[in-house]
Amino acid sequence: MSLFATGIVRIITQPTIRTFDNGTQVANLFGGIGEGKDKNGEYINNGIDCEIWGKSAELICDKCKKGDSIQVTGTIRRQEWADKQTGEKRSKHIISVSRFEFLPRAANNTNELDAF
Repeated sequence: MSLFATGIVRIITQPTIRTFDNGTQVANLFGGIGEGKDKNGEYINNGIDCEIWGKSAELICDKCKKGDSIQVTGTIRRQEWADKQTGEKRSKHIISVSRFEFLPRAANNTNELDAF
């Protein structure tokens, strides 16, 4: 069973791309998720790592920058690894993005890109 998510994230880290030996590409970015305000009126901010595979990886790295907002749809999955220094097991949840849509930039509102 898979858990799917759709939401709007603001790109907090500049998207990066890796190319594997077989030519497959993956882009990674950290997306901020605003959750409104707490009881003290302070903004609640969370975030999630997103990975984008294939031709979309290159597109998102070419067209997006830190501060842009995108709508993402994908599968939430758990990524596990061992800490290189301590050997301790670590994990985090990520969105493996299957579809994304560029949202207009606030400054110029002339984003000609659509959904992918």
